[in-house]
Amino acid sequence: MARQQRGYVDRTRDFLKQEKVKYFIGGAIATVAIGKILETEIAHNAAVSATAGILNLKDSVEEKVENIKEDAEDIHAEAQEKQKIEIYGPEDEEEKDEEDEAE
Repeated sequence: MARQQRGYVDRTRDFLKQEKVKYFIGGAIATVAIGKILETEIAHNAAVSATAGILNLKDSVEEKVENIKEDAEDIHAEAQEKQKIEIYGPEDEEEKDEEDEAE
């Protein structure tokens, strides 16, 4: 009987020495530990602060993108105006503006 128990112990040790088993056990322990940590008030507050920071960053990026779009639209409009002047010439543009004002 003692010999049979020794066989179980040896097989258990051999089983626990396998690399995949070590990773599985380590993962299970880490999962439980992280779950307990996340239940704390400190973790909750940290998650709320991180989320608020990300939302602020998102708003800032959206604002900058909107400014870039507006600048691009202004540049495009100026380029179109310059193109009209080059095609018609500054004198023709002035006459056209005067005609528009007269109407």
